[in-house]
Amino acid sequence: MKILDTNTVGQLLGLIGVMASLIFVGMELRQSQTIALAGQIQARNQMLLDSQLVFLGEGPIGRQILAGGALEQINPNPLSEEEYAVWRQIVESRAITIQNAFQQYQLGLLTEDAWEQAEQRIGDHMRSCHIRPIWMVRAAPSFQDYLRTLPEECISEWSDED
Repeated sequence: MKILDTNTVGQLLGLIGVMASLIFVGMELRQSQTIALAGQIQARNQMLLDSQLVFLGEGPIGRQILAGGALEQINPNPLSEEEYAVWRQIVESRAITIQNAFQQYQLGLLTEDAWEQAEQRIGDHMRSCHIRPIWMVRAAPSFQDYLRTLPEECISEWSDED
């Protein structure tokens, strides 16, 4: 058996160090890319959300609609044309924020607890026959695919009190 000289051992240790450094740099680049993608998704969704919310303005209609209860429990049928337009903008803005949560979860940047909360909200909204078609049109293709996996039953009947 040959005994390795110090020069060979030094070169071997140097090679191992360079390999470990390259692996570390590769992992850091991958993480940075994921974070950059998440930032782009967040910025795009924020832009869409801002464009929806600007139409709500300072008027009291949005507050009045939301004071009527949970959005998915509001029957939009008796709303005036103006109230319906505001209701729809609220529904679309909710779709954008939930879609953002979905996209962040897909990238691994949302905790399981936060995703479970978002999933509950998605289920609540998708049970409304009035909200479901709006969300399906508004959603990005990957989010549409997810929404299609949800049960199709929805609530379309409200009491006369609603």
